[in-house]
This record gives sequence, C-alpha cells and structure tokens, in this order.
Amino acid sequence: MINCIDTIPLFSTLTSEQRSLIFKLITHRSYRSGERIYSPGDKDASIYIISRGKVRIYRLSENGKEQLIRLLVPGDVTGELALFKEGTYEAYADCLEDTKICMIHHDDFNEVLASYPAISIKMLAVLANRLSASEQQSTWLSTETVKERLIHYLVQSAILDYKGNLVVHLNIAKKDLASYLGTTPETLSRQWTILEDEGIIVQKSKKMILLKGVEFEDKRCEVC
Repeated sequence: MINCIDTIPLFSTLTSEQRSLIFKLITHRSYRSGERIYSPGDKDASIYIISRGKVRIYRLSENGKEQLIRLLVPGDVTGELALFKEGTYEAYADCLEDTKICMIHHDDFNEVLASYPAISIKMLAVLANRLSASEQQSTWLSTETVKERLIHYLVQSAILDYKGNLVVHLNIAKKDLASYLGTTPETLSRQWTILEDEGIIVQKSKKMILLKGVEFEDKRCEVC
C-alpha cells in the first residue's frame, strides 16, 4: 500500500523512517462518489488526509442555501482544528468522486506533534493560510460584485506557463465555483460570458483558461 503521507507537505521535513512510523498510526477509509464523510454535529476526533479523490466542504444557511468553504484534493487535510479545541464539525464533507482517506486520531497526532516540533510549525502555517482564505472569502462576499469575485479567484488560482501566459487550470465544477463565490450558477455563467466578451478570459479547453489584461504580481512559472 502506498504511504499516503509521503506527498503531504506537512510531513516533508521527516525522514522516510519517521514517516513510516507515523504511517502505522493511520486508519484507511474508502468512500464512494456522493458519500458523506461527516456532517455538522459529528464529533471531530481525527485528522483526515485526502489520499485520492476530491472532497467538498460546505455549509448550509437557514434557508438551505449552500456555501462552499473549500475543495480538498489529494494531499489536503481537514479536521485539524480540533487538535487545539475539542468539538464537533460545523460543516459537511461530501465526496465528489471515489475517494480514499488516511485518518489519524487526534490523540495519536498530538504525540506526533510532540515528537516532531517542526510539524507543529507547519500545522500553524496551514491554519494561518486557511484563516486568511476564509477572511478573504468573507470580504469578497460582503464588498465585491460577482464579476470582481470571479476575477480575483481566477487571478489567485493562476500560474505562469513557459510562454509567460497567465493560465488557470480549473479543478472545480462551475456550480461549486458559484457556491464558493456566493452566487448562483446562472449569474456566474452570465459574468463568465461577459469576461469572455471583454477578452479578459479565453477558454482554451474545458478546464484551462487564459487570463489577459489583469495584474499578476508575484506569480512564478510552475510548469516551465
């Protein structure tokens, strides 16, 4: 069986032997597409590492409207907040495709943090990045138009290709993107068309978009 923590940035400072020791603490779970991993009110007792597949984390408002919080892909982690505060989940986690999960119980993971302090520092960085993303999403929803939210999302998701073009590899369905941006699929579709008509985005393929005429400071070429 593949050691699912080998590709996790959280454990990148550990030796192969140390990662093997942590691997022994892992419980493996498989989920079908559409299956739910956890719901609000479920006890938050484990770290979940996505080994294969894709998971959407979302909340429901009082009127039943869905708000996507984040999309997890292989290497991403959820359930880490309860390491610092015991409690229950406040969101839903559903599998978008057949998914494999590596689970580490919080008690075991706390021992790992005590043994390898470098991981604690990386965990704080993960939490800080997640807090920043959450604050940014809240700002978008409260102060910006749908068009502005869409442009900012695309710019932040973009990388430079070997020709210096700003490219987005869209790994999220448009209905999920609409939920993340706090709008409807219909409104997103209209704004998407407007950006195409204005020449800001060029749809190169189903999942690849070229951005033009936007700022792209601090973007490094990741596919050169």
